[in-house]
Amino acid sequence: MNPRDKQVFRNWWLTLGVILLLALVIRLALIFIFPQAENQIGDSQEFDLLARNLLAGHGLSYKPPWLPSARKTPLYPWLLAQTYWLFGMGHFMPLLVLQAVADTLLAGMLAWLGWWAWRDRRLGLLAAGLWAVYVPAAQLAARLLADSLFTFLQISGIFFFILMTRHLQKPMRAWAYAALGGLLLGLATLARPTSLYFPILLGLALAGWWGWANHQKAPAFPRPSHLAGPFLTLMVVMGLVIAPWFVRNYRAFGQVVMGSTLVGFNFFQTHYRLDQPDYWRLPGVKASLQAIHQLADEQGLNLNEAELFQLGMRYGLEKVKAYPTRFLLLSGLRTLQLWFNLGFTWHPSKSTLAFAAINLALLLMAGWAELRAWRRRWQLFPPGGGHPLVIHLTAMLILAYYTFSHAVVIAAGRYIIPAIPLLIILAVGAFWAPQQAPTPRGES
Repeated sequence: MNPRDKQVFRNWWLTLGVILLLALVIRLALIFIFPQAENQIGDSQEFDLLARNLLAGHGLSYKPPWLPSARKTPLYPWLLAQTYWLFGMGHFMPLLVLQAVADTLLAGMLAWLGWWAWRDRRLGLLAAGLWAVYVPAAQLAARLLADSLFTFLQISGIFFFILMTRHLQKPMRAWAYAALGGLLLGLATLARPTSLYFPILLGLALAGWWGWANHQKAPAFPRPSHLAGPFLTLMVVMGLVIAPWFVRNYRAFGQVVMGSTLVGFNFFQTHYRLDQPDYWRLPGVKASLQAIHQLADEQGLNLNEAELFQLGMRYGLEKVKAYPTRFLLLSGLRTLQLWFNLGFTWHPSKSTLAFAAINLALLLMAGWAELRAWRRRWQLFPPGGGHPLVIHLTAMLILAYYTFSHAVVIAAGRYIIPAIPLLIILAVGAFWAPQQAPTPRGES
């Protein structure tokens, strides 16, 4: 590397350092100067209850007689319980600080992923900067919720998956990155079950990459066997990480629980009133719990949590079959709720409108960027060095997965925030200058 390139790289690191400092300051300010009132209600209150019961030796359960629950995956309640054990009951600030630091490090990963995706280090810095000032994510990091930690673990797993694809010519390094990716995606699944099916999406991204290179007859592209070994390592490690949770749930409920029992309850909650005139209104957790227990009582059933929520899922599916048009309309409404947090009331707040405007801008930028990327695919995805293609495919597949899965079950604006880093990676391509984009060091 010549002196000029060294100076450019130093400036890149210096700029990234400033961006990371800005990200950390914003997040710490939202913890200590503008604390989030929601930390005392809703899901935050539920995590607090679970952590206290864990410390009391009652396991992951809510109330006497301390029946096991799988409504929430175990990592976040366990971390909160350890925080209480170290710093005192009710003192969750240290965990929020950890979330702020993790969310800041995520901006650093976006700098590299944005660079690799568009072969332009400046766009990597732009991606990091957009995440640093994306206030909804900063607010989420200041909330007593699993979402922020999940976002960090999810993107970290994807980051090491991308590193795996960049080092396939060095098998030991590729396998090590694959193992780290599997470990982090497994932990992400224990924070929130959303990432349980990510291996399918990552496999599709690899297949698309291989198909592109094979179609273009890339001379030095790895054989399928070279892709399969590291990818299987990722899946095996991820499986080993989540296996104890599956075993625990099988022993507790006598059946396999796919991550969490909550999906069945949520599907019931959003669809059991499809036959009502105001079917689009979400009845709320308390009313829905009463309704699902009443349903079981009417059938004379004494069910555990998993069986009860499976009953709710079946009942919800019956309603969907009876009212398919209403289901489709609800799915459209939930897409609006997911991406823009709109559709809950007729008078959205200023913060909701700002959230909607920012996400709409990112979506438009990403759409324009991908259209340009396709038109310039011979330049951005050359047959012999198509690593950016894996990032693009992974991001698009996961964004589609988030949209579809929440559209058919339940949606709220905060549920899409863990996918926003991937949207940002695509969106910065709106500023891509094909003729000027430098090739990152190490890319062919």
